[in-house]
Amino acid sequence: MSDTFGIGRSIEPALALPQQAWRVDNTMELRPDELLVDVKVVSVNLVSFNEIREEAGDNDRLLCHRVLEIIQDRGKLHNPVTNTGGSFYGVVAQMGPEYPNHYGLAVGDEVVSLTSLTITPLRLERILAVDYDCAQLTVEGQAILFATSPVVKQPTDIPLRVALAAMDEAGVATCTNHIVERGQSVLVLGAGGRSGLLSGYGARDKLGGTGRLVGVVRNAAHRETVERYGLYDEVLALNATDAQRLCTDDDPAFTGRFDVVVNCINSVSTEVAALVAVKPRGAIYFATLGCDYKFAGLTAEGIGKQVTIIPYTGFMDGHAEYTLNLLRRYPQMQTAIQQEFAGAQWHRLDYQQEAEREDRSDASAGGYIFRSSQSKATLRQAWKVARYTSNVMICGESGVGKEIIARIIHQNSNRKSFPMIKINCAAIPENLLESELFGYEKGSFTGASAKGKVGLWEAAQGGTLFLDEVGELPLTFQAKLLRAIQEKEIVRVGGVAPIKVDVRIVAATNRDLAAMVTQGTFREDLYYRLNVYPITVLPLRQRRQDIAPLAEHFVERYNREFQLDKVLGKQTLEFLEKQPFRGNIRELQNLIQRLMIITDYQVIEVRDVLAALAYDKKEPVEQDLSGARAPESPALPETGALKDILARHEESILRVYKQKYGSTRKMAKLLGISQPSVVRKLKQYGIGAGQEDK
Repeated sequence: MSDTFGIGRSIEPALALPQQAWRVDNTMELRPDELLVDVKVVSVNLVSFNEIREEAGDNDRLLCHRVLEIIQDRGKLHNPVTNTGGSFYGVVAQMGPEYPNHYGLAVGDEVVSLTSLTITPLRLERILAVDYDCAQLTVEGQAILFATSPVVKQPTDIPLRVALAAMDEAGVATCTNHIVERGQSVLVLGAGGRSGLLSGYGARDKLGGTGRLVGVVRNAAHRETVERYGLYDEVLALNATDAQRLCTDDDPAFTGRFDVVVNCINSVSTEVAALVAVKPRGAIYFATLGCDYKFAGLTAEGIGKQVTIIPYTGFMDGHAEYTLNLLRRYPQMQTAIQQEFAGAQWHRLDYQQEAEREDRSDASAGGYIFRSSQSKATLRQAWKVARYTSNVMICGESGVGKEIIARIIHQNSNRKSFPMIKINCAAIPENLLESELFGYEKGSFTGASAKGKVGLWEAAQGGTLFLDEVGELPLTFQAKLLRAIQEKEIVRVGGVAPIKVDVRIVAATNRDLAAMVTQGTFREDLYYRLNVYPITVLPLRQRRQDIAPLAEHFVERYNREFQLDKVLGKQTLEFLEKQPFRGNIRELQNLIQRLMIITDYQVIEVRDVLAALAYDKKEPVEQDLSGARAPESPALPETGALKDILARHEESILRVYKQKYGSTRKMAKLLGISQPSVVRKLKQYGIGAGQEDK
């Protein structure tokens, strides 16, 4: 039986469309109606590439690691954070006997896929180079195209990089051309980017010599560049994300002037600019996936402006052919697109998936720094549940990063354009809980504001409500909380009319709520309402592989903040990985900050950690190699120059270690320094030489 849409490739959930599936089957065993392509270049969607790049910090290996990790987890290059993919160029390798071949392909043909990588089963063996300016990867791998997957033969008269970049956004030029009418005034937001150029030329092609075409760029430097293209009648330099200025400044060159506004900026917060610029009864076309169409519609309703909102259109009949012909008719369009790549530098490397499995690199997401498989599984849970509206309960000790997980869930959900409001249930006095959470009407109690107050629950309308330390809620208030969750409405203090509130609940606790239910201190019905999808964040001592990347992250942070240039020695990292860190990430962060202050040298050694831990005697220092506890460090003097204090403390540590271990070799191994250094320091402080290992 023919599987036209590739549904049979969906694994999780089974029988879903591949774009909707969390994971697809990316084994390259060809099915009867499929096409197998040897992939040579992957063009990553700009929204996705920028998110991965920000996460990797422009580190080539981390970027490659993240790309391969997404493919390994999902079977496709479908970024779970941005929900976008990209396209690819390759060579036809094999054709199934039932493949319909609508495009007249033959084995050996060079093709560009017009199907998003969010749908395409993909397997990459290695990444050979990264082009940051084009968001393109040179790779070795394979991909599966389905019977309905659109594809175009690579044109021989257009440079590959230009054609691939244009094909990734081909629907933009075609849709703009269809929307615009001759004689209209047209505004392109983000006029200098790839989508902006394609939209601009699509509009110019329709306008001919009529109407007016205006572009908006970020600053004067960008304006000078775009003006050289000769595409736009006028180029404006303004901040399209500054909603307050746009709404208060009645700029005659911008406000309400345009029949059609094409928004090509890959970010939220630009919807207001489009609404301000468009005429009443005009049209707004959102040419990227980075904008929030729902927010734009609600805002238009709120300001009483009738507009036609046209969302992103990825495919239109004949869009590839139209865009390629546009490139041919306007040679300056090719020049403009290539100008994007003028400073491009291919970062050449040979990053292989198999090597990655053997030697895992650090990874992070949304501030969640990790290396361990346990943390990766936790992050995958957060990404997975973010797509749904289910309530989430995050459990874990204090300081493990529960709030970061809550933020990741919010930022990867369709509520990300609306607020995430945090409520610390332990920090609000019981007598103020109801008024703080649900708000109050004017004059409802002594000291109430004359205007009344919107509660935190209502302030999260459309977004996420993060109930931190939910286990601290008094039993008397839990019934009211339960009603608000069940009925999706609240009643302000002193009010009578219920207010409908659409929020997603993410709760967090460091307590055993199941035990509290048994003890009668937490309502069972509320527990099950909140605990729809539980996520447990393990303590740091149970995911010790995360300690080193976290420590290095904090060193980098405080190097920037304190204008220092310090690093952690290899043995120091190994020593830190053996510590219990009962206070979890917060304790580690405080320790690193203390180390940055008290150490005199660039490299932070084990002895420096011992000195820093001596400031806080709550937790004895654990021995890092032999399994026994290291000797407890003596107390530091309270006065004197810091250098003298540390010298006396170093002497005390050496005396204790010499007395306990004797051997200078063993002392050197435990302290993370060389044996000659131990001998020299013992001599410096007049401490008798220890017995030597034989």
